[in-house]
Amino acid sequence: MKNKDNVQKNNNIHDNFFKSLFSVKENLADLLHGSLPQDVLQNLKIESLEYDPTEYVDHELAPYFKDISCNMLYGNTDIKISLLYEHKSYPDKNIHLQLLRYILNVWENQAANKQKLTPVITMVFYHGKRKWTDKGFVQVPEELKRFVPLFDYALFDTKDIEDHAIIRHFKRPSVKVAVWFMKRSDNLIEFIKNNPDLAREMFSQLKEIDETIFQKIALYLYKVSDLESDKIDEIMEAISVQTKDAFAEARRDLEFSAVKRIAVNMINEEATDAYICKMTGLKPEQVQQLRKENTH
Repeated sequence: MKNKDNVQKNNNIHDNFFKSLFSVKENLADLLHGSLPQDVLQNLKIESLEYDPTEYVDHELAPYFKDISCNMLYGNTDIKISLLYEHKSYPDKNIHLQLLRYILNVWENQAANKQKLTPVITMVFYHGKRKWTDKGFVQVPEELKRFVPLFDYALFDTKDIEDHAIIRHFKRPSVKVAVWFMKRSDNLIEFIKNNPDLAREMFSQLKEIDETIFQKIALYLYKVSDLESDKIDEIMEAISVQTKDAFAEARRDLEFSAVKRIAVNMINEEATDAYICKMTGLKPEQVQQLRKENTH
């Protein structure tokens, strides 16, 4: 049971990181450019990308089926493409069933709202250690294929792209680092330690990453690593002092944010300033500022 809980915890870390990074439109657009088939990309108007807030996944699939969904125009027509991006950290032999359920939910929602049924591009982002295998539907005679819902999906497997190639493959530094981190998530810090030249090249672009996005990247690194923070700092310092300082500062900001959340909860429980300061280490003026910010 403990091992199962750990697997679920790790999956949640990957899921949350994926969704937080690619819930930024510019990041998702870069990921699409780097992973969709070229014959689709040439007619897909990615500049028209808009996130679809509709919740299509039913309760039966919700515990393990998370997605990023968006709509785009295609070609010179008003056909709207609904794109699903499903993240996987393990091979899934029933992926077609999950994707088919999702596509059906999209179409049922469109029909209920008296909208035209539109094509749905399904995309799978995979970064697991094992080889991705997909048996798909059972082989059927040619004359019976018209009765079987045969469809394909685009697969982006991080194992299919070399580490150095990630730098050239994507445009946005945040996407480059995120894809690289997920590709090496099972031994990320050890890989960074053993490949300092690659790390320097990758981390040379950190200053171009938005502070909020970088905090999410740093949080992911610390969560998937088993080492203590000071050990990670040592490895990062061997890459460059700037890299070590950037991650250390992000960690301090994350820790401070966590402390502030605790303090706000204590304020809501009507704890005194003195008690909050004692339990959190915050200064009185910091607690008073939090009271002002959270007074309704």
